[in-house]
Amino acid sequence: GGSGGTATRIPYVEIQDPLSESWKLGPVIDILREGGLGVIPTDTCYMFVTPIDSRKGVERIYTIKEVDSYKKKPLTLLCKDISQISTFTTATNFKSTFKMLKNLLPGPYTFIFSATNDVPRMVLEHKNRSVKTWKRREIGIRIPEDEVCREIIAQLGSPLLCAGVPRDDGDAATAVGAQDRFGKLIDFVVDNGPRELIFSTVVDWTGDAPSVLREGAGSLDALSEYMEIE
Repeated sequence: GGSGGTATRIPYVEIQDPLSESWKLGPVIDILREGGLGVIPTDTCYMFVTPIDSRKGVERIYTIKEVDSYKKKPLTLLCKDISQISTFTTATNFKSTFKMLKNLLPGPYTFIFSATNDVPRMVLEHKNRSVKTWKRREIGIRIPEDEVCREIIAQLGSPLLCAGVPRDDGDAATAVGAQDRFGKLIDFVVDNGPRELIFSTVVDWTGDAPSVLREGAGSLDALSEYMEIE
């Protein structure tokens, strides 16, 4: 091809029907198995994702996140099912939280729990090397209500570490937008149409009592069966 132009050619996979087109995800799964980083849809927004055990991918996600103001937040794991959640957090050690996960997920909630030793230390300790700001080892978990996202996790066979793609002001989140802005920093994009500007409801279960850190698309009414909402 000609010279000039800044577009980087990265695999760009468009999926309309996850059931009949899941074969298209092959190259994406290969890149993830090699520890790569890309952008995929979820039920809330497009996310940067990389396998939880990819040292290189984790470094790259933190580099991308540096631009944003969320260094203080724990990273989140996109999981396929509750058994993956139970591998990487203590969530299912308690009957009450197990019941909550079973009833509210898949859905637009992020639950923060104590991490188990299966979560690589680099994921938890990269936050701020000079100051130990994180006394607790914790991680957010999600099971998105999004077939493309869950299909990717299912084919990969392990959860994905994720960080939201920063929004352009007022625009719906699109894969094309993510490619335009971050194409040089990522290895692939999976496009499943625009995503509305919504966020998950974030609940921290690591303290003495659970607390809602951010109200989003996940209903507080449904949540109130499992915790007191102030």
